[in-house]
Amino acid sequence: MCADYRIPHSEFLRWSDSDRDKAIWQHIRARQTCPNCGTRAEEWDPRCGGHPGAYVPDVHRCEGCYQLADAGKDLPPGSYARLKLNPEVVK
Repeated sequence: MCADYRIPHSEFLRWSDSDRDKAIWQHIRARQTCPNCGTRAEEWDPRCGGHPGAYVPDVHRCEGCYQLADAGKDLPPGSYARLKLNPEVVK
């Protein structure tokens, strides 16, 4: 957990009990959170007070993501596309 805060354990032990408790619970919550969608399993589980319909997708289109996906569809393995400013348009 100290690695998350980039501090030595001895520094963590100097924190107040309240600050350590908050940091530990934040660490636990982060570990329980899906890195892809940002929700936790208990938010979907009625046995834990959650609901199967707790969230609904809200789809947005990002032109940059679209352009990257389009540019990358025919690239050979190990290659990638990235965005850069077009100097003819953006000065």
